[in-house]
Amino acid sequence: MAPKVIPLRRGGAIVETSIGAVQFGAPPETLKDALNAGLEVPSIFVLPRVWFSRRRGTSLAELEFPTYYNYFVCGRRVTVVCDADARRRLRTVLREALFGPEYWDPALDYDPSVPPGARADLLREAEWFRRIEGDPRRHIRLDDVLEVVLYDDAGVARLGGVEIRRDERGWSVSDGGAAVEVAEEDTIQPNGDAPPPPAAAFAPPAFGVTVLGSSHGFDPAGKTTGFVLWVNRRGILIDPPTDSTELLRAAGVSPRHVDAVILTHCHADHDAGVLQKILEDERVDVYTTPTILGSFVRKWTALTGEPEDRLRRLFQFRPVAVGGPLRIHGAQFRFFYALHSIPTVGFECFFGGKSFAYSSDTLFDPARIESMHREGILGRERRDALLDFPFYHSLVIHEAGVPPIHTPAAQLADLPEETRARLRVIHIAEADLPPGLRHAHVGFDETLILPVAEPPYAEALSALDALASVDLFRDFTVEKCREFLTIARPETHPAGALVIGQGERGDKFYIIQAGEASVAKDGVLIATYREGDFFGETALVTGAPRSADVRAKTALVLLAVEKHDFLSFLRGTDLVPALGRLARNRDLPSWELMGENGVLRGLGAKQRTRLQASLEHRELAEGQVLWEVGAPPDGAWLLDDAEVVLDGRRVGRAAFLADADGLLRNRPARSRVVVARSGGAFRVSSRDLAEILEEAPALMLALSGVELVR
Repeated sequence: MAPKVIPLRRGGAIVETSIGAVQFGAPPETLKDALNAGLEVPSIFVLPRVWFSRRRGTSLAELEFPTYYNYFVCGRRVTVVCDADARRRLRTVLREALFGPEYWDPALDYDPSVPPGARADLLREAEWFRRIEGDPRRHIRLDDVLEVVLYDDAGVARLGGVEIRRDERGWSVSDGGAAVEVAEEDTIQPNGDAPPPPAAAFAPPAFGVTVLGSSHGFDPAGKTTGFVLWVNRRGILIDPPTDSTELLRAAGVSPRHVDAVILTHCHADHDAGVLQKILEDERVDVYTTPTILGSFVRKWTALTGEPEDRLRRLFQFRPVAVGGPLRIHGAQFRFFYALHSIPTVGFECFFGGKSFAYSSDTLFDPARIESMHREGILGRERRDALLDFPFYHSLVIHEAGVPPIHTPAAQLADLPEETRARLRVIHIAEADLPPGLRHAHVGFDETLILPVAEPPYAEALSALDALASVDLFRDFTVEKCREFLTIARPETHPAGALVIGQGERGDKFYIIQAGEASVAKDGVLIATYREGDFFGETALVTGAPRSADVRAKTALVLLAVEKHDFLSFLRGTDLVPALGRLARNRDLPSWELMGENGVLRGLGAKQRTRLQASLEHRELAEGQVLWEVGAPPDGAWLLDDAEVVLDGRRVGRAAFLADADGLLRNRPARSRVVVARSGGAFRVSSRDLAEILEEAPALMLALSGVELVR
């Protein structure tokens, strides 16, 4: 009988064979798909050629939790079929996830005010967690959990009576003379489940927590742990689970309203959604220690195949000094190293007279902590700090799970009732909680709000945030910002209201503070604008009538500036020519062409507007050379009706031609581009594109090492 192919809901496929289940591809949480379907959890995995979905921003080779499950639950190794280069990359990923970094310099991570005796010894603590049955002489090694079977020179791997043959399209699996085909495209993670639209757009609190996931990696019914911490109505993602960005978008939360990530550690149930968030819209701030960031970059360099320096350019690293103060969005934070199998931070947060603490993954077990102290693993001050967890905060979120790498739930159940009233537990299935403990419930309607008074400067901060969200205005002086505060006025419009009408005279400029607006030209929808996007400037700068309808898609909060104030505000700046170019490009099909390009249409409206404002329309002549091999490229091109030949390939409408490496690193081009059919195209200069790429991580990653994006 031929082997049976079973597609998995989150991507990947299982083939049932005589040697057991074999899984092809491993997007995040597919272990749960097998458990939910009542299937045998595979111990044999076949890795695809591409390990990372640039479109989704997720790994297609998430073998951490299958490895944990097979080793710690089933008592066996995982077997992985791949080539020699993939073996090297896989060992890097699992080494970082299982054992953490090989070297550590506490001076990089700790605030100088923290005395040496109070600092963790992360390497000794990690070694303690690797012990087998508590024996200090025996430790888990990578080869204890992983076996690799390589393809031979003919592209064939043999496991018992099963033969797996790799080709350009995927694999052929033969078992006892019967065969089945598995396409590589079947290993790609599909679009995430579309969350149901909310009854009303979510209004972030001044201080509070929205839990996006509260369970663990083996729970088939629960999402892995992660949450949003709201401070001053702006969000900080804490260890975002996969597809957190979609959950936030479905709740009506703009990506720009959640502009920071705190990464506590590099296990897959805590870092799987980080790169997804980084690639969502514009560069975000990532807060963690240099040691944890080093693990993250090494791990994701192996998963994406991208150079380490390019990954670091996708976000703004904000190093955390453990034990020292740090301000984020007006709140004061203090980070500490938890007790876990790899370097992990928790934190305390103080804002508006209230406070919050998060344990992250940690072992809060006084008996074990005392034992580690007696053995010399923990110094006295380190022991005391771990035993004295700050349960006194207004709200505490603490993990619980399977010891010894997690806190036994019974330890939390023994806390005083007054403490348990302020405590919410995560990283555990709700059904497994002992009586007396409360689970952290998932969902925007379950947001835990800490009531604080609005700061007196809240309205001004909101207006300045709106101004800063417009790239054209970002470099304005303090004097210009003060001027803006005097001329901008808030406006609200209900869903469905017409804000401006096509053909009307222009009288105001608008920046969206909250909500969404639809833009239609001649009755055809051409764009959706969200928080931070602006509109209405074209008619003010050119004097022409409004070129499109803009209607409130949801309840809309705007900052409006009257025409004469707006033009006076621009006087003395170099923005008038830029806005004039943007107006001309909006009359040309530049926006439509970006919408037809598979990568450019994924940019947020703000980044597309930034690119649109930088485009110059050109007429290209047949035979014209756009760039030559060996010469540094001086720009990139978005094709309209012109066609070009790039290294023997003929491409046309909506193709975007760019040599990102050449532009960003001033390196010679590796290709030649010649116009094959005369026509129109849009050019963006090297300087403008480099600035756009620095603020558009998804586009930077999409262009890395390639010349053509379609």
